Amino acid sequence: MSPRISLTAVLLFIIGTSISVSQPSASEKKVINTLDAFHQAIIDNDSQAAKNLLSESVRILEGGNIETKKEYLSHHFHSDGKFLSAMKREVEARNVTIEGNTAWVSTHSRTWGTYSDRKLDLNSLELAVLKKVEGNWKITALHWSSSNN
Repeated sequence: MSPRISLTAVLLFIIGTSISVSQPSASEKKVINTLDAFHQAIIDNDSQAAKNLLSESVRILEGGNIETKKEYLSHHFHSDGKFLSAMKREVEARNVTIEGNTAWVSTHSRTWGTYSDRKLDLNSLELAVLKKVEGNWKITALHWSSSNN
C-alpha cells in the first residue's frame, strides 16, 4: 500500500471515529431532551412542566444563591423566563456523562440579545446533575454562571 493511500485510510478512520464519538447515545439524548425541555419550560413560563422535570430535592445555584424547587419556581423562574425569551441561545459545547442512574451534563453556550434596553453577549455555563427515577430523568442540581463575551 502506498504511503498516500495509507495516510488517506488513517485520516478517514480518524474522521469516522470522531464523527461517531461526537454523536450522543440514546441514553444521552434522553438526558439532553430533559434539559432542553426544562429550558423550554422556562421560556414558555410553564411552571408545571418545569416542576415535573425537577426532583423534589433539587438545588439551583445561580448568582451566589442556592434555591429549593419551591423557591425557584415561586420567583426566580419567572424572571429567568422573561430574560431567556428575549435572548437567543446557541449551545457551543456539551458533555454528558452517565453512570448508572446518575448523569451530569456540562454545557457551554452563547446567549445574546437585548434585555431591558441593554445589548448583551454572554458566555454561559451550566452544570446539571440528573437522576433517573422510575425510568424518567429528573434534574437534581443546577449551577448557572455567565460572563460577558
